Amino acid sequence: MKFFAYFSFAATLLAQQPGWFSEREYENVKVTFDYKLAQWAEASFVLRTPKIGRPIQQGVAIFLAHDFHQKMGLYITGAVAGFKAPTRLLPQNWGTWHSVELTLNGNHLLLRHDGELIQDATLPQQKLGKGYLHFADLLHKYELRNFKVDDLGERSNYVDSWSPWGLRGAGTWKTEPNAATGSDGHGINYGTPKLKDFLFSAEVKSTNNANGGIFFRGSADEKEARGFEVQIYSPLDSVFPTGSIYGLTRSRIAISTEGRWYYLQVLVQGRICTVWVDGVAVAETVELPPTLIEGQIGLQIHMEKTQVEWRSIRALKL
Repeated sequence: MKFFAYFSFAATLLAQQPGWFSEREYENVKVTFDYKLAQWAEASFVLRTPKIGRPIQQGVAIFLAHDFHQKMGLYITGAVAGFKAPTRLLPQNWGTWHSVELTLNGNHLLLRHDGELIQDATLPQQKLGKGYLHFADLLHKYELRNFKVDDLGERSNYVDSWSPWGLRGAGTWKTEPNAATGSDGHGINYGTPKLKDFLFSAEVKSTNNANGGIFFRGSADEKEARGFEVQIYSPLDSVFPTGSIYGLTRSRIAISTEGRWYYLQVLVQGRICTVWVDGVAVAETVELPPTLIEGQIGLQIHMEKTQVEWRSIRALKL
């Protein structure tokens, strides 16, 4: 798929996520465009992000900045935001058109700026998968032209249909192939596929301080183990707030998740588990129960007069 466009961005404060998103998701792409920054402007192009939360934290974000300070870092032109600096510091670059050529294939990213290779990065595993393309609005004006996307296809092994669901316990449930809502009761609804090592992601919203969670490597059969749990519970000062690996590691989350959609990722490999909320790592352990080798993923509601919603539920087999 290819398209050409011309954009001019300025602040759009009323939008949930200001800026521009592609109409559909991509996994592997080659992207080219020209950009021009206003003086002091900061911009970012993001790949593989959901449309909620903090795209620059969650996806693969490339910074395009004024570079006034002339100091190497993780948030300058050509940097993979927060992860890897470019190969060299570029001169201050506002007021002039520049070209970008970017290829993202699996966990490998190449970036050329004005024809020069300035980024060659091997990305961490939580950056795998697919998501939307996004030009972020960082409250400065910048212009784009000659934007072209070549879709290089999907090569990853996804699970994105969990039907038929199997309920262990009770509660009121509404389910779709990759979405569910649980309310007013106590139960765990398990998706059918069994998984061992994977990167799980979902958009989640809980209301009325719901107590819930997501169980991994478990079973809908009450004679078998429920699995281990990543907690959903919005009070920040609770014993195990949202993102905690229940009974093992307390979440470091610092921003309330009550009543809003947030992006949850869980990486499971052997006895290792890491949890991200809106792209920020909040909990990790290397001590998952050795008896839980593989199993189903279950969504839990654990309180009356509350509700937890999950959508875009997906797992990437590793």
